[in-house]
Amino acid sequence: MFFPSGMAPERSERARSMFGIKDVFTSINLLGGVVAIALCVEGRPFEAGVAVLLGFMFGDALDGRVARWLGTANEFGGEFDTIADHTAHVIAPAAIVYTVYKDAGLLEHPWDEILAIALSMSMVLAVSIRHARNIVAPVEYQGVWAGLPRTVLGFWAIGYCNAAAAPAVPGGWWVGVVFIPGLAVATLTYLPFPSHRITRRHFWWVKALLSLFFVATSISLLFYRAYLFDVIFLIMTIYSAISWTSLTGEERTAYAAAVARGRSIPGPS
Repeated sequence: MFFPSGMAPERSERARSMFGIKDVFTSINLLGGVVAIALCVEGRPFEAGVAVLLGFMFGDALDGRVARWLGTANEFGGEFDTIADHTAHVIAPAAIVYTVYKDAGLLEHPWDEILAIALSMSMVLAVSIRHARNIVAPVEYQGVWAGLPRTVLGFWAIGYCNAAAAPAVPGGWWVGVVFIPGLAVATLTYLPFPSHRITRRHFWWVKALLSLFFVATSISLLFYRAYLFDVIFLIMTIYSAISWTSLTGEERTAYAAAVARGRSIPGPS
């Protein structure tokens, strides 16, 4: 029997079985990011943030669970999820940052646009470097992310840029000129951020925070839309400030050892 391009039967079967139901949800997450970028082109950063949020709630928050329920988790799904997250939670938020800051009126043209590009670039550059670093010298410790997770980075930046209170706080939009690059730097650190995908001691309140995210954002989206991103910003701040405390002393010691091993791996010559 002839197989196109010399494809063997097992390879052909593997190719057909790569994209499954779980990946439909990943595609929803990716779609949210693409729609957000399109809305930014139209100068609608608030609606763009809503698109990212909906993609997360109906896509990214479900694809892993669906894969586990169906027993269809595979390497393809992991790689596809990574690409979708990079688009929806990094590139799309960076586009929102650019859209807000190019019209913030902090500087005269063209410096306002240069500032907007620099702020958005700081996010994309930092997460891209982190991704490459984690492939070359991974920190292998189950259940903990090394550095600020890109999803937290994205929603924190979106929350700030679309928050009703942002232009009214002391310093106004200038606060973000420091805050957003600070988030980018935080992604390159090795600060531990516990994953919600495994159970650990004292983790009930972290799960409560995740539940609060979905409940509070849903209520805000339906009834208090003007303050939707203020709520998101607040939840991201609380999560980032206290989630690490769910790690036990033993876990922190083991994680520090994993970081040391990862950082000791020599790069390519």
